[in-house]
Amino acid sequence: MTSLSPSRPRLHLIGGVLLVLWLLALLIGPELLQAAGFAFNPHGHTQLHAHGHPFADARVLWGLPNAMDVLSNLPLAVAGVAGLWAMSSHRVSLETGWALRVLFFGLLLSGLGSAWYHSMPSPSGLVLDRIGMAVAFAGALSLAVAERVGPRPAAAVLGLTLLTALVSAVLPLTHSNVLPWAVVQFGGVALIVWAACLRPVAGAIGVRLGALIALYALAKALEMGDAAVFQATGEWISGHSLKHVAAALAAWPVLVAIQRLPLRQNPAARR
Repeated sequence: MTSLSPSRPRLHLIGGVLLVLWLLALLIGPELLQAAGFAFNPHGHTQLHAHGHPFADARVLWGLPNAMDVLSNLPLAVAGVAGLWAMSSHRVSLETGWALRVLFFGLLLSGLGSAWYHSMPSPSGLVLDRIGMAVAFAGALSLAVAERVGPRPAAAVLGLTLLTALVSAVLPLTHSNVLPWAVVQFGGVALIVWAACLRPVAGAIGVRLGALIALYALAKALEMGDAAVFQATGEWISGHSLKHVAAALAAWPVLVAIQRLPLRQNPAARR
């Protein structure tokens, strides 16, 4: 049997705090943002560039608008497919398997949704982009809990995060409320950082959570430095395009861990 980490009570406390923060953001998010002086932009960004898009690189290549921001999503889709393919040939426990499937399916969905959004930026397209991110994020949180706390809490985290993240992805469009999405994103990262400080439980597949966090931090830094990177590279590539690549690389420590797992037994080999 898989042993459970004694950190479960702390997980309950952290999860409870995050849930309360999310509920507060859900109920009074717009009022809090307005009181803090933040103006809501339906595009999800504080300003647009002179060319009319929220990202620095708006070049058209081969007739494709915002081509680099669109094409740079290909690694995300490839990472999702590679992960699902790897799982088909390696044995994984039930709870960890669900976390991994949701993570990789989310990466695939995020690549497709983000490519769609960047090809024609709009509030509704941003919802599709965030839905993919929400699914991938739920899988990542559940995987971190499965690795460092235990399989049963991981299943609960997966269901709760999927629900709150998907609702949060839609709220900016339907209720002009971006605060729940911020709580899901940054609160979830805080939970993964906490999990990374714990020892792996028995039955963990050995994902290096530190590498996962570092790559996520790199992706956020590139996103924030979108225009600065674009200028520094002589307008060759933008920070946002590189952000997609860095986010796709976050699948690497997970794929490495899966490759170390035993192979599934081939039914044909028993004949």
